Amino acid sequence: MKQTEYKSRGGGDSQCNRILRTLLGETGRWVSMISLWRVSGAMAVHSRIADLRKRGHGITQKSLRVNGVVHSYYKLENI
Repeated sequence: MKQTEYKSRGGGDSQCNRILRTLLGETGRWVSMISLWRVSGAMAVHSRIADLRKRGHGITQKSLRVNGVVHSYYKLENI
């Protein structure tokens, strides 16, 4: 596979960039960790969020307990 083919299939897009793009599309709204995992393929979404915070992005996290299960959500603060 040529590099141009790899990039056209989304292969050149980093997990951080996919997460950031999703959060940008939902600015001000909570996005579940599961949704971010699906779009990015990152098995450690929280680590990619930490990377984005190091780049200067304001990302807030909240956890909700539903029937004994903790669900995590992330939100990009207004820029």
